[in-house]
Amino acid sequence: MSQAKGIWASGLVLALGLVLAGCTSQKKPWGWDTPSAPPRLANGQPATAIEVNKDNAEEVQAVEFYQQATQNYRQSLKVLNAYYTRVGHYDNCKFTENELNNLENAQTFRFTGLPATAAAAAQSIEGVDEVALVEGVVRDRHAWQDALDRLADVYTRTSADYKLKLVRNVQARFDPMRVYDYVMAAEIPPPTLKPVEVIPEAEALYNRAFKTYKAGKPFPLITDYDKEREALMLFRELIRKYPSSTKIALSAYFIGEIYKEYFNEDVRAVNWYERAWQWDPNILQPARFQAATVYDIRMGHYAKALQLYKEVLKYEQFNRSNVDYATHRIEQLERPK
Repeated sequence: MSQAKGIWASGLVLALGLVLAGCTSQKKPWGWDTPSAPPRLANGQPATAIEVNKDNAEEVQAVEFYQQATQNYRQSLKVLNAYYTRVGHYDNCKFTENELNNLENAQTFRFTGLPATAAAAAQSIEGVDEVALVEGVVRDRHAWQDALDRLADVYTRTSADYKLKLVRNVQARFDPMRVYDYVMAAEIPPPTLKPVEVIPEAEALYNRAFKTYKAGKPFPLITDYDKEREALMLFRELIRKYPSSTKIALSAYFIGEIYKEYFNEDVRAVNWYERAWQWDPNILQPARFQAATVYDIRMGHYAKALQLYKEVLKYEQFNRSNVDYATHRIEQLERPK
């Protein structure tokens, strides 16, 4: 084994050892996308309940406000899920389920010492408007986050350190990757953007995002999911701030890669891949091929996959292995059943 290969192998063994050991120097172990662990009590056990100080009117009011905001947010998501179930919108059904699980998994304890929060009122989905339901979810999501901030402020000012840690843990566990705009046009810029300007600020932001993206995968079996989240947000920031930059198509491609490779967000991934080649038809990244394989292997949308495999042969001749695979799949998909 050469010296360089030996160094690489030693680094990989060390990295794997850190994963298996729990990698205590990291906020979470590399290699798993796990929520931040809640703080523990003096006996080493995680807290399952917080006793609200009834003599502190400010805390009582903040907790009641937060619990009602949680109830409202949960109800809005359930109503939107019921709507998408009724109209047969499978992808958005999955989005609502993901966001609801995100909410439920964020808080690991309950508040005690106060009356139970009143149940949300029944809400009909007969004749409702999708946009109004989505706006309701977004409104209640922001209200819930504001209520958490308010509660954290109360605990900060009253030096309730352990309660503050628990609230901060809820904020850390709530994954920004699992919130959705539902109406895809609200999440992804239009296909009409044109990458026509070399903008120094955009170039610098792209370099920072790409460096973070690569740092999120330091070894083949290791992933730093926090870095991948950060990279995705930086790429999206670039497109938002500099929509005419020559880096928008590449940014869209890598957003698709992150959604596909690390977060199983297939619907989001194929839409971002599509923007990559719409913004730059000659992009030198396999955006069409990647979208085709997602439609083909993960989603079972064979007609769409077939269309894109044919586009791979036309536009992505720069990758021979992808062309060979696309040719093979076209033959299989067009074969009479």
